[in-house]
Amino acid sequence: MTLRRTCIASSLALFAAASLSACGDANDRDTSTDIEVTTDTDTSDSVPDAQPDTSTDIEEGSDTGDTALDAQPDTSTDIEEAADSADSADTSDTIPAPLAALPPWLAYCDGAACDAYDPVVLAVCPEVTPSCLPTGTATVLPSIDGHRITAIAFLAALPEGHTLRVVSGQASLGGPIVTAYAPRVEVRSDVAIQVTYYDLPLAAGDTLALDFQSTSQTSDVLDSVFYRHAAWDTGTAATELHTRGQATIRAERAATGITSEKVHAFFMPTELAAVQGEGNFSYGDGRITSNYGNPPYATALGGILPVAFPRFAHECAHELFDEVRASYPGNYSCLNEGVADALAFVVGSLPEVDFGPIGLRGDDFDDGCADLNEIHDVGNCPLWHAYRAGLLTEGFMRGVFQPGRVLDFDSCDLHSDRTGNTLFVLFAEAASDTPELAPIGPVLDAMGVPHAASYAAALAALGLSAR
Repeated sequence: MTLRRTCIASSLALFAAASLSACGDANDRDTSTDIEVTTDTDTSDSVPDAQPDTSTDIEEGSDTGDTALDAQPDTSTDIEEAADSADSADTSDTIPAPLAALPPWLAYCDGAACDAYDPVVLAVCPEVTPSCLPTGTATVLPSIDGHRITAIAFLAALPEGHTLRVVSGQASLGGPIVTAYAPRVEVRSDVAIQVTYYDLPLAAGDTLALDFQSTSQTSDVLDSVFYRHAAWDTGTAATELHTRGQATIRAERAATGITSEKVHAFFMPTELAAVQGEGNFSYGDGRITSNYGNPPYATALGGILPVAFPRFAHECAHELFDEVRASYPGNYSCLNEGVADALAFVVGSLPEVDFGPIGLRGDDFDDGCADLNEIHDVGNCPLWHAYRAGLLTEGFMRGVFQPGRVLDFDSCDLHSDRTGNTLFVLFAEAASDTPELAPIGPVLDAMGVPHAASYAAALAALGLSAR
């Protein structure tokens, strides 16, 4: 299946923030998004252009992570701790454990393969001489279970009065966050600094093995890999995400009557997720990724599960929508985002505050939908009004995922008569076996979306016949 990407922007602050002050109130919905709605192309379903071209790293449709995950035996639900296995086994007499599967944007490298990459070189300088040439060098080598990887993102905490710059290599700076697309990062500095959210010291002459441990689990509907740094005690999060993930997959499939490929989920902290922007994606082939952030962010929001699990449920819903998108041949991107939150909410895997009424840009859905311009908000708002009207049930979601007809419209253009009439038909038929009696007109009025006076008139305007 063609590599696809859908995303939820509400975790963007996980890598952009260097302190709790950037996280906001733990009870508030995150509004840190810069995604604008477009009505001509489906921007939510393309791989981001911002990632540098690392031709030895990832190839679409045949990436290392997908191959590694498929190679794992699907015969046990036991947890496989790669690091612990290495410690407890007699390596002279046993076959090495298989490498943990990686998210699509990472790959392993060893020896000459790592050396083929140009290192990222950074410089720490006084603010008064930002172009200085420090004499000391420290090295950061990212890895998973002791095996080096091709990219990393990390927080760099500098002494007061100092600044950081990229000297060479494929890297970017987002405030104090370094994103390096290389298996080796050289930090030139004459002062000691700290890196990552785990406050790891780094001084001239040091070589820091920035290693993350993996936990791989498998079941009939879900294979999951959970990564963590040893300095962060994540408790039972890996097991809970895997266990609850299976229940959510089954619940979403039962609600919609749709089945997709087996889910391969990657749960990761900021350092691995932020390499690919926000890190929460669905690829339309069973692979999904979930960014659970960093210790201060997760603590502010109540733990790893409240951060990661709603995003997981949202991305799983995208996998189901991918199976039925042919029923919506127009610009379905906003509808796709809306039904992903709505379905996750209906099955109890996403809190109401993440669904509405306050959108990612701070707009109140109860004030109407037509003038919203953020892709998730435009998608959520109509379904929020269906919820307010008491229509948003599992049966309703089944009707949306199985409309029984092809509906060609632009789901992001809520000023369009065609969009309003299509939503009239879709919602009426999803809500009732007698759609002409479903109270959809008032719902669309509350949304502020133009529409025909009745279900029959909407059908006529669209050139459709009653089912």
